[in-house]
Amino acid sequence: MKIIDLSIFSIIFVCIITPMLVLSQWKSEDTNTFINLNHQYDTALTVATQDAMNVLSTNVIPSQEAGYSSEKFNRVNPQPAFETYLHTLAINFEVEDDVTIDLMARYIPVFAVVDYDGLLLNVYQQYKNVDGENELSRVWLPKIPFSYHDEEGNIISFTLDDYAVVYDVELDEWIEGERTELIKDTEITIDLLHDEDEYHRIRKETIVNGVQEELAYYINEHNVYTKRLGVNYTFAMPLIEQEDWYNTVDDISIFTFFQGYPYERGEGTFNQFALAGGRLDKVDTIQASTVDGQKIFFNKSCGFPYPVEEIYSTKKDAAKEGYVEKSCLNVH
Repeated sequence: MKIIDLSIFSIIFVCIITPMLVLSQWKSEDTNTFINLNHQYDTALTVATQDAMNVLSTNVIPSQEAGYSSEKFNRVNPQPAFETYLHTLAINFEVEDDVTIDLMARYIPVFAVVDYDGLLLNVYQQYKNVDGENELSRVWLPKIPFSYHDEEGNIISFTLDDYAVVYDVELDEWIEGERTELIKDTEITIDLLHDEDEYHRIRKETIVNGVQEELAYYINEHNVYTKRLGVNYTFAMPLIEQEDWYNTVDDISIFTFFQGYPYERGEGTFNQFALAGGRLDKVDTIQASTVDGQKIFFNKSCGFPYPVEEIYSTKKDAAKEGYVEKSCLNVH
């Protein structure tokens, strides 16, 4: 009788434990799948953003380059950069048909270019077509200047360096030029121009605060269109480190967002942003690889024939992941 009871107990135990073990195994597989997919998506977003930045650096509109006293006062052509961003994302997500690419674009609430003298945003906007019907499509908004108003009513439109366009309220006149040149004009009454440290502090705050506010506004506005776009997700401004924000104030850069995109397996959505920046005459990418068991990183311009495992925005980011720098001089 005891043997029978023990057998019954063993069967009951197996019936209870087996489903628990199977469920645990499934959860473990889902976790590993999630980690791998998240890593894959992160890499895809980084590569797409870097590709967009590289295209931006070669698409300055030549006819508008001349006539400005600052070498950086160029007019970038942002559309090819956005098209490259979307194209690279599609390749990495193995999306080929135009319909699916259009669906993917709906998870990009805003594509932002911090240009030399203002912010360029690509967003969804509603407009009326020739028949008077409402339509929804992606558009580039007019450039948003980095403008500051002081207590006296003077206006300073900052740039990413020392150049400025100012309105002197007492002179009732617009003037532009390098700050160091403007202060030589004794008629200009704007005090801020004479305090270099305070000028650049205000300049940086104006640019960073302006970019933050505009991105937050248009990411939130994207929620107005989600129902029409067939997207079941509430978009919101992600938490971005202050260091990343201040990377936007000295060089032309790109902010990209890819939010609410469903994973291939399991529940949950991918939500991430990426930042790429650099002087238009010096854009390089930090690539990482494992060669003979050693984890190394190097500039893309080095031209090393190693398979690229990762792409980073800075050398610091690569070093954090255990990669060691390989100089371009060490070609062998």
